[in-house]
Amino acid sequence: MALVAAVGALLVGCSPAGATPSESRPAASATAMPQRTVQPPERTEAPAFTAAPTPHSDIHGTALDLPLIDESVRTPAYRRDDFGDGWVDVDRNGCSTRQDVLQRDLEGETLADDGCTVLTGSLPSDPYTGATIEFAHDRVGGDSQAVQVDHIISLSAAHRGGAWAWDYVERVAFANDPATLLAVDGPTNASKSDRGPADWMPEDPGYWCEYAADYTTIAADYGLAVSTADRRMLVDVLAACA
Repeated sequence: MALVAAVGALLVGCSPAGATPSESRPAASATAMPQRTVQPPERTEAPAFTAAPTPHSDIHGTALDLPLIDESVRTPAYRRDDFGDGWVDVDRNGCSTRQDVLQRDLEGETLADDGCTVLTGSLPSDPYTGATIEFAHDRVGGDSQAVQVDHIISLSAAHRGGAWAWDYVERVAFANDPATLLAVDGPTNASKSDRGPADWMPEDPGYWCEYAADYTTIAADYGLAVSTADRRMLVDVLAACA
């Protein structure tokens, strides 16, 4: 894919030995887990909230079809370094992925002389809390963590779901794909950590439909498996959003 090829070109000469870009993403679930018939999990009651219809409600069936992690398969331990060393300039515009996402998601932002670094801005209606977060770059200590860029599917969850079987370039591409990232409230993101939907959902229930739809879409697009509990939660939320 274009993103993988772009990252591969950027990493030429600095990838681990044998790590080369591929023409397409491998079917990670097939590599990591033998094909088998998966029975849908026992359904639980839908979340106790009233959801407005969303354009994503039609992916309820996609959530039902997400493959489950085969816990009997031993996988390598997760290491953050396997997904690259920090943010990469995947689109070669001179800005890191973090700065690109901040520019995309913040409003009224001001930039440093480099044309990339966001100095100030406002995150209107933070997806996770519904609050408005003011962002100001710390010129002394580095980027402010009041607003963080979150991997909707955490890197460790992606690893468990099959990314451990990808090559290095593909993992770096996933970690820097803007479609998998959101600018969000920093402390809330820190509390989320690497938890999946079964253990963590946004504080703002009005964002549950969007979050479940995005999580499902990313997992499906990247061929990632999910835990039984996470799939059950995604299915139930999206059913309530229909």
